[in-house]
Amino acid sequence: MEKGISYVLLIIVVGILISMSTNMWSCGPVKVEGLILVDSTSSIGSSVENESNTLYTYSFSLYNSGPDDIYITGIEPVLAQSPYIVSSSESLFQKINRFVESESSLTFEGVIELNAENVSKEEIADLKPIVYINVSSTQTIPYFSY
Repeated sequence: MEKGISYVLLIIVVGILISMSTNMWSCGPVKVEGLILVDSTSSIGSSVENESNTLYTYSFSLYNSGPDDIYITGIEPVLAQSPYIVSSSESLFQKINRFVESESSLTFEGVIELNAENVSKEEIADLKPIVYINVSSTQTIPYFSY
């Protein structure tokens, strides 16, 4: 009986020590510096020019959380592999060529053309055409002449 109580107490003490050690070594949330995606909106609607096509309109906001300004040369949404997507990633590339200052944001938007012929509204609504966003940037490195 005393061995059983000793084992239970040992297990409780070890459990407490383990939980304390994980809290002690945890660094908490890590601050991300640089460009981060902070907001996005999208909508789907019919094309006026071609009734069999549907337009997926998107808008994204990037925030520069770093201490330095970041020069953005271009932004390109990378599209999912889907037979319903008519647009190409290359056609959606946007030249930006400007600085995003520290603690400021940049919003960009565009339209992806989808072929909605013989596709249900549910299938179009479930389609997530953008997989990720390529951001092209340049970094200026100081040059010191010795």
